Amino acid sequence: MDDWSSLRQRAWERVFRDKEIGYLDPDIFPLLEAFRTRENAFTQSSCSGRITIIDSIFPWSRKHSSVIYKNHLETSVDEFKEILAQRQAWRLWLVVQGPIVHVYAKDESEAWEILRIARSVGYKHSAILTKNYKGTLVELRTGIKMVHLLRENQDQIIHDEELKRIVGISLEVLKEGKKKMEELRLAILSNGNDPVELRENSEGKPEVHDVGGKLP
Repeated sequence: MDDWSSLRQRAWERVFRDKEIGYLDPDIFPLLEAFRTRENAFTQSSCSGRITIIDSIFPWSRKHSSVIYKNHLETSVDEFKEILAQRQAWRLWLVVQGPIVHVYAKDESEAWEILRIARSVGYKHSAILTKNYKGTLVELRTGIKMVHLLRENQDQIIHDEELKRIVGISLEVLKEGKKKMEELRLAILSNGNDPVELRENSEGKPEVHDVGGKLP
């Protein structure tokens, strides 16, 4: 086994270990498994999309900033009320983002192919970030994101109807990100050659519509 293959093997071992201890985002594993089918790539430090509340002057600030709430799967009005019942230091920002996937490619050819596949299903904000001993690092991002000033200060009152509306929109944005994560999984498995669509079934859950008819 060469050095790069050894790096790849250790990276996958860490994915399985993180999954076992509950550190891995609970719904991202199928996507990471899809990337395992590519012999010249491995994933690292990826996120399935999440809803967060940040106590900070600005949502992008590093100094005097803390994440006080995070959920990768769902949220509720009651959970938001619990956060709002606590004291805050600065402003409370609601940030919802779609999936972010980091992939190391063995060479630039593989990196560009991964970019091609990802962009074909809407990951338009993707790019090659750097090149080092692990290979060429590709970041895959959609444009799915929501940033909302939840509360300016402790005295501001958010009424139930407004809070219900905010939570509902947050869940819609998160759901769109999950759809894009599934589209990327299918595109990786098909090498981006078979067009796919996600459509909602009668229960409002996404179902795969395989236009090419070749996906597993």
